[in-house]
Amino acid sequence: MTANPLTVPEPATVGSAAALKQQLDDALRAAAFTAMLASADDETALNLTLYGSSCPFDDSVEAATAWLGRVGVDATAALDEESFRIVLTLTTADSVRALIATLLQPWITARTTAQQLDDVLSDHGLDSAINVGTESLTLLLADDELYSAVTFARLLGAPGLGADLKRHRRRGIRRLTERVQWLVTGVVGSPVTTDVEGACEHEVDRLTIEMSLEQARRLTQRLLLAEVADPTARLQRLLGKAVGLGAHVAWKPEDVSGPDRLTITMSPQQGRRLMNRLNPDQDATPAREPATH
Repeated sequence: MTANPLTVPEPATVGSAAALKQQLDDALRAAAFTAMLASADDETALNLTLYGSSCPFDDSVEAATAWLGRVGVDATAALDEESFRIVLTLTTADSVRALIATLLQPWITARTTAQQLDDVLSDHGLDSAINVGTESLTLLLADDELYSAVTFARLLGAPGLGADLKRHRRRGIRRLTERVQWLVTGVVGSPVTTDVEGACEHEVDRLTIEMSLEQARRLTQRLLLAEVADPTARLQRLLGKAVGLGAHVAWKPEDVSGPDRLTITMSPQQGRRLMNRLNPDQDATPAREPATH
């Protein structure tokens, strides 16, 4: 009997979907999509399973197939019999690029815009939350009597926006919200939408500002022009990105005893990470301690 010859899977080529697996994986991560990505058995195609509310089609093969045709992605959809999830099979590099452009890039752009706005607000010591969509985002400022909204207005050039308002009353909070709406509208050059939820027994005042992504970019640019009163907030954010959570920055303003000082506290491991970021070309091998006799 003659044995069947061994079949060796064809390696991924430039035109195959598998050649862009890392690019697709990076795009899924940047778009904050929950998904499972794996190479198909032939090692040239990719199998993609999308989870969560960001999935653009209902959980059926028919809906997935219709969506693929509508957005122009050359792929097939099938039902995984174990998980009962829809699996998209991408066979070419062009199909991967099309999926990234039509589905993921709008989310990547939106989340990048939101992150830039969140960063500049954090640099000014403002705590906020941002809800993101592909066309717009909503900025949430929440605290008692909306002190954060007053600070936000000061950064935009209106330091006395809430000076004459009784913000412990609902009417004062509503009037502050209206003023913030007109202020932001003037800054970004077109109308934005605001809403407010007054404080109750278990909740603080909550101001939301809804704007388009372009308006958010204009707002970010304006906030970048505002002077940072406390340099520790920005340094704390950048340090956290460089070495991870746990590092702490403290600022001692100038007084009669000496000049301004910034003190950074971190673990030895975080210190090594920071040195590697500052000097990535240094020898990774730790230096030996000098011998003593």
